[in-house]
Amino acid sequence: FEDEPSDSSTNSKAKRYTVSECIELIGYGKYHWKVVATMGMMSAADSAEIWIIGLISLNLMCEWNISAAQKAAVPGTVFLFMSVGSWLSGLLSDIYGRRKIMLIVYYIFTVAAGASAFSWSYPVFLILRGIAGFCIGANYGVSICYSAEMVPITKRAFNLLLLDILWCIGGVYICFCAIFVMPYEWGWRYLILLAALPCLITIPLLHICDESVRFLAVKGRLQEAKQICDKIAEQNNTNKVAGELFCPVSKHTSRSLNADLFKQPFRRRTLLLVVCFGASVWVFYAFMYLLPDMMADGYCHLSEWFQVTRKNSIGCTIYTSQEYIFLIVVNVLYLPGYIISPITAEYWGRRPTLWYSFWGGLGTTVLLLICIHPVVIYINLLLVINFFGISVATLWLYVPENYPTYLRSSATGAHNGFSKVGAALGTFLTEYLDSVKISHSITVLVVVLIISSVSTVFFQLETKGMSLLDDCHSSSEPPESNDIPLHHNNRAEGNDEMSETGIIQTIGHTQSEI
Repeated sequence: FEDEPSDSSTNSKAKRYTVSECIELIGYGKYHWKVVATMGMMSAADSAEIWIIGLISLNLMCEWNISAAQKAAVPGTVFLFMSVGSWLSGLLSDIYGRRKIMLIVYYIFTVAAGASAFSWSYPVFLILRGIAGFCIGANYGVSICYSAEMVPITKRAFNLLLLDILWCIGGVYICFCAIFVMPYEWGWRYLILLAALPCLITIPLLHICDESVRFLAVKGRLQEAKQICDKIAEQNNTNKVAGELFCPVSKHTSRSLNADLFKQPFRRRTLLLVVCFGASVWVFYAFMYLLPDMMADGYCHLSEWFQVTRKNSIGCTIYTSQEYIFLIVVNVLYLPGYIISPITAEYWGRRPTLWYSFWGGLGTTVLLLICIHPVVIYINLLLVINFFGISVATLWLYVPENYPTYLRSSATGAHNGFSKVGAALGTFLTEYLDSVKISHSITVLVVVLIISSVSTVFFQLETKGMSLLDDCHSSSEPPESNDIPLHHNNRAEGNDEMSETGIIQTIGHTQSEI
């Protein structure tokens, strides 16, 4: 470390360290709370923009006299554009950097989302919401990668928990606003503008964020990465790690990015993650649109508690204040799943958490087909949304850990893209089948969950306690321990006396195995 005396004849090797070692030694502190605030505000903004489509769908049908198929096409279009945006941004952020792509996309997102409030026809609205959806998909996967790459091993799950909590807050915020603005003639337009406010807050926060140190390292920009590591240490009030930053030489010669996902050693995990991520997000978003329809239709006697009888100032049927409050409660009820996910993922591991969340979700979804009593249905819905809150949160944690840095954002973007295809199919079928019979929508979800639940059994790699892989372009001479990923060991955090004993290299898990 900087303040320690050194012997030039014996200390040269000790002063060489990887990005992973640097991040672990610096620890978690004030700098990372800035990252959480920025990525969390993005998460809240994304949540508000996604929830808003379900909240205003009745108004769109009334004001523009659109059909059930056209109503269903709105969320379907949004999610298909999200899929394309996620794929493209993942690829570009592995080439040009995480921060640069997030900034460009967020400017476009803010303009498109806000402009949709002034749409004068259904086609114009559909196009603008499609552009906004493209930007949501483009940003979310990159922000998850960025968050994972900037924090120590033991804080990855904690960071994701904070992002999930802010996702819930975004949903609560927009549902709360809907109570006050939706009764008015242009209520849905006001609601869209209110949803754009978190976007305006996010942009200046993005400007003060730095580029991912892992991205800089794999691009050979080691001096820039070193400067950011020093900045993190300074803001966290810990000692800077002195010496030379290096990046191990890559064993992988291919740089075709998305094509690498379907080559060894990534092919098996990619295919399994495509199925599970797609199914999980399909069900997660399907329930966001299914819940309002279940209340409006009086499924399983829910009309005894909720009735859609309220009209706005131009005579369109809208949800009652009681129903908006119920949706706020639903957002809050996602929290237990989001809290349970990092706890079980760190204690049991990622694979067992995925296994019980999928199978538990399947069982509780099947029970929704059995109408007993509204109270029983509400309890069962609580279990369903929490099981899939757990599965989605765990997959967002698990996916970036499965791929090296040169491929991580492309992989996360591709999986997010695949999942949004599932979300598009899920929301379209839900909106369309709900107009026929709600039990048809639930039956489709059961079939999807059977396939994905079986797939969880075949995951092989457990990433609990494992450092992210840094697969670099550097030509520098690596140390003898090259290609052995870091695993976490007990280490004191938050003080100036950092020790390398807190970071051990465990032989037995080589990169080729991973």
